[in-house]
Amino acid sequence: MSQNFKPIVVVVSSIILCCLLMLSRLSGMGLVGITPNWFLMWLVIWSVRRNLWQSLVAGVSLGLLWDSLSGGFPTHIIGLIVIALLTANVYQGAYIKEDIISMLLIVFGMVIMSETVIAIQYSIQTDIPLTDIWLKYQQNSLASAIITSLWTPLLYYPLNQLLQKERR
Repeated sequence: MSQNFKPIVVVVSSIILCCLLMLSRLSGMGLVGITPNWFLMWLVIWSVRRNLWQSLVAGVSLGLLWDSLSGGFPTHIIGLIVIALLTANVYQGAYIKEDIISMLLIVFGMVIMSETVIAIQYSIQTDIPLTDIWLKYQQNSLASAIITSLWTPLLYYPLNQLLQKERR
């Protein structure tokens, strides 16, 4: 295989793995019925070392893929675009060092941001009472942020190692 195609194979195979993990419900993987947000993890891991345009393309692509797997409402594209905007080139500044702890904190915050965008979509586009939406939002966002952060190292270490090998 040509050296030029190895990064593409790594990216495509890791996204396919995330698709399979999104569709499966393995025991011990969830918390109060909420499973990890694999696409969001992948986007954060990918975007922290990429420029804005690469992050946005990845966010839109993953959002379209996620909507095709789960249904079009609420759309996940908006939340993933916001995450791509916020995480692009995070490690370019001297303030944050790349390690697993900072990655976990970034993923935790971005899950809350994504869940907020989804709750806002429900608030605007449905007739569900706002109190019901925001009470469910609190439970979903906290559980999703905790479980996604806990599973981040499973995706971070192999993907980071494979992508760093390709950069050298």
